[in-house]
Amino acid sequence: MRSPKELQPDFIGGSAHTAHPNVCPNTGNLVGWSWSQVVDDKSLEVTFTEWDSDEFSSVASTTHRIAGCELAPHDMCLTENCIMLKVNSLTMDQSSFIAGIKGPAASLAMDGQAPVTVHVFPRPTAKNQFEPFSVEVPACFSIHFSHGYEDNETGHLVSFFSGWPPSDSKDFLGAWGGFAPQFEVISPTYIWRLEIDPKTKKCVDLDIAPGASNACAEHPLVHPAFSTSPAKYVYAVGSNNVGDSTAPCGYVKLRVEDGKKEKLPIGEYNTEIDSYWFGARYFAGEPLIVPKNRNSDATCPTEYDEREAYLLGMVQDCCVDRSFVAIFDLEQDLSEGPVAKLYLKSAVPHGLHGCFTSDDGCSSVFC
Repeated sequence: MRSPKELQPDFIGGSAHTAHPNVCPNTGNLVGWSWSQVVDDKSLEVTFTEWDSDEFSSVASTTHRIAGCELAPHDMCLTENCIMLKVNSLTMDQSSFIAGIKGPAASLAMDGQAPVTVHVFPRPTAKNQFEPFSVEVPACFSIHFSHGYEDNETGHLVSFFSGWPPSDSKDFLGAWGGFAPQFEVISPTYIWRLEIDPKTKKCVDLDIAPGASNACAEHPLVHPAFSTSPAKYVYAVGSNNVGDSTAPCGYVKLRVEDGKKEKLPIGEYNTEIDSYWFGARYFAGEPLIVPKNRNSDATCPTEYDEREAYLLGMVQDCCVDRSFVAIFDLEQDLSEGPVAKLYLKSAVPHGLHGCFTSDDGCSSVFC
């Protein structure tokens, strides 16, 4: 498929679109953003766009510039009125990258102990537009957001994301190369909760999410009807519940609103987490949540139960060198296991970022 003309690169430069658009459950709009690097002053120009769910036509669009940003954030967090981008502490060797001496990942250096910045923008369709602002938060590294919301009681912005704790690492993704990842030097990925006060423009809280202690997990997501409101459950592909850095081999359900907040010692199994593990030589991929009610991806979340959905995940069975789609009924505990395994004829390469759409043309659910 050919890229839209506005995203096709010039001789040097051009724009790219995020891999993580979001469907707003309140409006049904698909919200995404494209970016282009402004090389001469090391800034990033970002354009947020909302498309309607019927004709995929642009509803509204706004453009902003992020100063001192040498690398585009990977994901964004959407709330009813805001878009948040979390910029990790990364720098790029642009000359080596442009010259083709190094690839994009090899051209990056990170400071795992440096504070990071969250940039908050008004959504293009927000009724109350405001001046964008930034908030400094303690050192961490964010990857994927599951959801975010504006707290009705405090007015604070709350978001949940997967990421790494502070570290002394300077080499971005260096331990992921070669024949196999070097998990002994790779930081475990946890699910974090971030709270920001937009009035004071300060970070109120940043910590492992309630109920997620020692859950090494990635690709978090919620029922799509709850992507901009408080969700009781966050689902993710899991590696283990002892806080170790290992390959993903199952799925976990985390109670991020009413779960226990105390931290367990690394190595202690978190028995409060509902999880399912496929066993040795099985490798699980990023999940998708498919609502049982086809219209619940664009309707008020208070009318729906988060558990009225299925979780779908691609799993590779290395014993037979084949992959299967595991289907969990979320009205049951994950620990009860999948209600179905749909084996394919061969192994499917490990992939990221899928979507689901029903066969009658309903809007897709992105993660």
